[in-house]
Amino acid sequence: MERLRVEANPDSGLRNIRWRPVGLIVLVVTMVVSWPSLAQKIHSFEPRLMDPYATIYVNDGSCSAGKVLKVQDMPKVNRRKKSCVPLSDITGAPSAMPPK
Repeated sequence: MERLRVEANPDSGLRNIRWRPVGLIVLVVTMVVSWPSLAQKIHSFEPRLMDPYATIYVNDGSCSAGKVLKVQDMPKVNRRKKSCVPLSDITGAPSAMPPK
């Protein structure tokens, strides 16, 4: 059986070393830019159409101070489940948001 012999190219190692910091910088910039998208968006009104089983948060003034309306779409029963939840339960939401 023949063994494959791999010869190292001295130039390829230098190229990889030069590109590693660039790749790391691109990764860090991408993560920093995408961080705000991880936060929940708080809507000022309830939309007419929602994706099935979607959950949105609405601050229309219908809940008491420090709470927002949590709306969950239930497609099989053609109704939406609504409940008031504190702002602290929402991931990435601002600490205080006055109703509009």
